[in-house]
Amino acid sequence: MRPLIIDTDPGKDDAVAILLALAARESLEVLMLSTVGGNVALEHTEANARRLCEAVGRTDLPVHAGCPGPLLQKKLTSVPEIHGVDGLAGADLPPPRMARAESHAVPAIIETIRRSREPVSLACIAPLTNIAVALAMAPEIVANIAEIVVMGGTFGRGNITPYASFNIYSDPHAASIVFGCGAPVTMIGLEITRQTMPTPEWCARLEAAGTPSARIVGGLWAEPTAFMNDACVIAYFLRPDLFTAEDRRVRIELAAGERIGATVPDDVDGHRIRVATAIDVPGFFDLLHQFMSRRPLMNQIVSIEGS
Repeated sequence: MRPLIIDTDPGKDDAVAILLALAARESLEVLMLSTVGGNVALEHTEANARRLCEAVGRTDLPVHAGCPGPLLQKKLTSVPEIHGVDGLAGADLPPPRMARAESHAVPAIIETIRRSREPVSLACIAPLTNIAVALAMAPEIVANIAEIVVMGGTFGRGNITPYASFNIYSDPHAASIVFGCGAPVTMIGLEITRQTMPTPEWCARLEAAGTPSARIVGGLWAEPTAFMNDACVIAYFLRPDLFTAEDRRVRIELAAGERIGATVPDDVDGHRIRVATAIDVPGFFDLLHQFMSRRPLMNQIVSIEGS
C-alpha cells in the first residue's frame, strides 16, 4: 500500500481526486490532507476537505490548513466563477463537524514524511506553496519521498493566462522549488487534463450508483464547468499504465510579466522531471466509475443532504 499525502485546494476537481483516493483503500494509505489557498480562499479549501472526508466517513483523517497565499506574489488568484463561491458548488454538503487538525500543514507534512516507515508519495493538486515551504524548512525529507506528482503545467495554451496553468501560475516560485527539489517529480499538465470533461451520460450513470461519492460528483458536474484535472494525479498513482510519460527538462518562468508561471522546455536550465504525454481516456473514466461506485466502509456517514 502506497503512503500518500494529498496537498489540495478543493475545488471541484480536487473533490473527485480526494474521493477517488479515499475509495482506493487497498492501494492508497492517505496519511493526511494539507490545504492551501487556491481555487478559493483557505478558509473554504480546508473546510471543503473536511466536508468531503465526512461525506465518506473518514473523520479519522487529519486535515491541516496551510499557506493562505503564494510565497512572493502579491495576492492569491482564485477562481470562484468555476468552482463556486465556496469551492464546491453543486455538491450540497453541510458545513463540516469534524475538527480541523491543530498544527499548520507545513510542519505536519514534514513530520508525516519523517515518521513514515516507507517513502511517501505526494499528490500535489493545488498551488505548491505548502510543499515548497516544507522542502525549504526540511530539505532532508526528500530522502523519504517516493514521488511527487503535480497537476499543472502546459507546453501550449494556459488556463489562467495564455502561457500558464493555474496551479503553477498561482505560485511559480514554489513550483520551481518543488520541480528542482531532487525527488522524482511527474508533471500532469493541461494537454492531458483537458481530455477529462465527463459527458452528461457518464455523470448520470455514475450518479445512479447512489453512493455518497457518486452523488457528490454528479452534483458537482450538474453544470459542466470544469475538467477532472486533479483526478488524473490519483489515477496515475492507481493505474500508471493509463498514462504515457517521458523525461524532460522543464523550467518555470519566474520573471515578472505576462509569461510568469509558464512551464518552459529548457535543456540547459530546466529541472529534470517526468512529463505525462498521453492518457487512456476511456480507461480513466472506467477507473473513476469503478471507485466512485464503491460503498464506504464506515457505518456512520454524514448525510450529504445535511440531515
